[in-house]
Amino acid sequence: MIVFFGIPNLYMLFISFMQVGGYGGIVYHFTLANYHLLFHWIEFKVIVDSLIFSVIVTAVCLVVAYPFAYIIATSPARRKLILLFLVIVPFWTSSLIRTFALMFLISTEGFINSVLLDFHIIHQPLNMLYTLGATYLGQFYSMLPYMILPLYASLQGVMDHPEYMEASRDLGAGASKTFWRVVAPLTIPGIATGSLLVFIPTLGTFFIPLLMGGGGVVLVGNFIESQFLAADNWPFGAAASALVIVITLLLIGFSSRYMNNAFLEEGNA
Repeated sequence: MIVFFGIPNLYMLFISFMQVGGYGGIVYHFTLANYHLLFHWIEFKVIVDSLIFSVIVTAVCLVVAYPFAYIIATSPARRKLILLFLVIVPFWTSSLIRTFALMFLISTEGFINSVLLDFHIIHQPLNMLYTLGATYLGQFYSMLPYMILPLYASLQGVMDHPEYMEASRDLGAGASKTFWRVVAPLTIPGIATGSLLVFIPTLGTFFIPLLMGGGGVVLVGNFIESQFLAADNWPFGAAASALVIVITLLLIGFSSRYMNNAFLEEGNA
């Protein structure tokens, strides 16, 4: 772990405090200019847009995944296996290949436009690809299984103890109240885990905004990629990467502390 993760991250942190040469490369003179530059309007807007993008993708994944995970957890054993298989199947294929497949579906000459034109529902192809909406769709499509599986695990744990729901009904609570007062609170660990598994990769992704947005959607992931590969400004790219890592660690730390407090309260109760 130290060799493959610790040393590269420490080196990246080190060069984030270095200067960039006149023709690219690294000049080993200490500076804070790279971090100051991150808070200039254009760079800061990219970071804020990326955070907003990640929050929206996470929220949409949660809203869509929760009922699907609930259906899986409450299904008979045979149907449950089939539904879980359908959730796991996307992991057998590279996310890059799945993104290209989605691009084919929504391109101006793709399957969806062809069907709509053949049935005379539209008279000219819809411009769906290379937009912000397409970027949201691609990220949602890629991240949804990461939200479903933790939610399913939490919901299955609740369903394995039907006495919780029975006690709620015995006390006069209806189905809706039982869900919101019993089931939903008990699945908070799954919600927190799934949200982290979606939010963190979404914040750092670069190929989906690049492919689905067509270069018109700039998020922090492809911004960092451009600094390393196109602008040859490794110190600035390292500073942006360090900021993303700090945000990630803060989120993990906050989530861990919240979960520990929740478990302590449950144990004391």
